[in-house]
Amino acid sequence: MRSVVSAVSFVSALAWSLSLAGCDGCKSSQGPSAEERDKLLASAIAAPPAPSAGHGPVDSIGHAANVIPGQGPKRIPFAAPRLGMPMPILPGQGLGPIRFGATKQTIERLMGAPCEDATETLCRYVGRGIEFKLEGDALKEIRVSRKGREAKRAPDGSIVEYGFYNGAILPDLYFGMQPNALQEHLGAPQKVEKINPMGPDGFSERHVYDGMTLEYDLWSNGNLVLGAAVLTKSPTAAAKNEKLLDEMDKKAAEQAKLSAKHKGPQVPR
Repeated sequence: MRSVVSAVSFVSALAWSLSLAGCDGCKSSQGPSAEERDKLLASAIAAPPAPSAGHGPVDSIGHAANVIPGQGPKRIPFAAPRLGMPMPILPGQGLGPIRFGATKQTIERLMGAPCEDATETLCRYVGRGIEFKLEGDALKEIRVSRKGREAKRAPDGSIVEYGFYNGAILPDLYFGMQPNALQEHLGAPQKVEKINPMGPDGFSERHVYDGMTLEYDLWSNGNLVLGAAVLTKSPTAAAKNEKLLDEMDKKAAEQAKLSAKHKGPQVPR
């Protein structure tokens, strides 16, 4: 079974974006530029689907197995909706237009806001579920977390939770999905590490891929759900991204042409 929002619907959204941008797939053999592609992908990423057959996100259903409501430290949820421009997670490459090696200033410019928490080695956006780690003022690692995972501790010891991440792992993989749903697209991980004892927020397994490590949390219904994605630089993973994006560009362009063909000429009123 696939997730509710399938790759086909994602490509349909991308095709719609291409048509709005005036690209019908036949005017240039080169396709959209990297900057245009980032913008098109951002507009094509839809909100996560409703839960379905254990494959959909579970942001607001149940809780992590070791986070019992009413017990433990007070938790401070981030109540605002998804913030900022949608950004695809690109294993080994970066997050949307943000690439490894970027400076803090570049990150803030592309995020459209200053870091909410900042040190010489950290730039964190609690409301967006994103943490950038820097080394020598160059981006080295990106951590993206599901809503409700611990972001930091308040001065009184309360747990400040992350807000919603606005984006997806291409083509349409979201936080809250189970391992089998992600592996339909990503394949089997290179390595699986069991976390024993269980870590914070139900953290129970780590699945290692080229350029990306996925952290799965044990949920109150007994399922493992995607809790975080940790990205590191990898030229081979970046090459796979480009191949996938080229395939998506091609499908979207073909779909945009079909849509324009069936739409017919516009008659002025």
